[in-house]
Amino acid sequence: MSKKIIVALVFLWVAKISFSQKVVVSGYQIPIVPSTEKLIYPLLAAKFYQQNNQQLFWFTADTGSATLPQSLKTAIDSCINIGLDKEKYHYNEIVAASAAKFALEDSTTAMNNDKIFTDAAIALCKDIYQGKNISSWINYDEVSCKYTDADNEYLLKNIAAAKSGNALTQFILLLEPAEKVYTLLKQELKTQLQKKATLPIKQLTATLNYFRWIHHFKFDQCIVVNIASATLRYYQKDSIKLQMKVVVGKPSTKTPRFAAYCNQVILYPYWNVPTSIALNELLPKIKRHPAVIDDMNMQLVDGNGKVINHYAVNWKAISRNYFPYRLRQSTGCDNSLGVIKFNVTDPYSVYLHDTNNKTAFLSGYRYYSHGCIRVEEPIELGNLLLSNRLDINFLKACYKEQKPIPIDLLTPVPVIVIYSLAEIDKADKIRYYKDVYSLLK
Repeated sequence: MSKKIIVALVFLWVAKISFSQKVVVSGYQIPIVPSTEKLIYPLLAAKFYQQNNQQLFWFTADTGSATLPQSLKTAIDSCINIGLDKEKYHYNEIVAASAAKFALEDSTTAMNNDKIFTDAAIALCKDIYQGKNISSWINYDEVSCKYTDADNEYLLKNIAAAKSGNALTQFILLLEPAEKVYTLLKQELKTQLQKKATLPIKQLTATLNYFRWIHHFKFDQCIVVNIASATLRYYQKDSIKLQMKVVVGKPSTKTPRFAAYCNQVILYPYWNVPTSIALNELLPKIKRHPAVIDDMNMQLVDGNGKVINHYAVNWKAISRNYFPYRLRQSTGCDNSLGVIKFNVTDPYSVYLHDTNNKTAFLSGYRYYSHGCIRVEEPIELGNLLLSNRLDINFLKACYKEQKPIPIDLLTPVPVIVIYSLAEIDKADKIRYYKDVYSLLK
């Protein structure tokens, strides 16, 4: 090899020029060895090669695998149609190397290119299967972690099993949901991409990724609340069994977005007034007129759980900085939580519940709560969660001073609270919603 070639190779190594570039020196085309330092999923890529005896996968002498690189490139090229960005998947490197053939003596370049393709395939398949950047749209997620290992094993196994370009293409297609709603959302995105309509594209991109994330779990049962549309859907498998309106948090007291579990239904619940509401909203009124506690069917409870005579309290000595009590609303149909509450395992003390203010569901703008989620058809939802074991007549009787009755679910049911600004309605029409919380960036 001439000195010019050696000097060129040393220069390119020092400058860390991307392997997608090529240089011609004295008539020789020099391949640049790609860096694998910027792998998206280095541990999964390492596991892929460990499971496959450290062998090349994308660039082998096998006739069937010759079409693999081009098939991956084609999938990446079209990923914009499902709300993904091709630049995330090492696109420039994929384009540069997808048609390359590496000689045995160029094994380092071949293996590094192979790892880039594997990493791109893993990242693409994860985003198609699980949805992209879900953590940026969800404040708290205790569900996904239970599926991570199984998801990763499923993807690695099936990528490795794709021994031809056609097999890889078929696997990638199978990662997408088969539901009609998802197909309609994709069609709408394609239309908006052609129009170059920026806002609808952003809305649909988030919705498609939410949809893939939720449906890849294949839950037996699931509650999905969409804050933006102020609606709730109860799923059994992939079928909607119940759909209703909800009231969610005001823009100043937003309902958080989370994935948790409903583990308990409480009949005739107390409403334990949140401290912020008690101190900021109710205490000033109570100090002026202690009878407000009676008017609101509430009780004053001390630290030991004992109900205190609120007329015997020296309210002049009570302030926001000194309030050794809590307020609790008695049970019954006039309770703010109605006659049924659905406990949820999120860390925000946010739950689903009935309400004594049914007129709120008549409004098209249902952003009134302090963060909790009021449901339009609580008895129907409770009956489904409890496998038709709910005593409906008992609840409709509206007993006063009935002690709360907690009922644990045999199997906790996932509750997913999202903020999706585009949906397909019951008539299979696209609906766009106002960004009430100003979250879309």
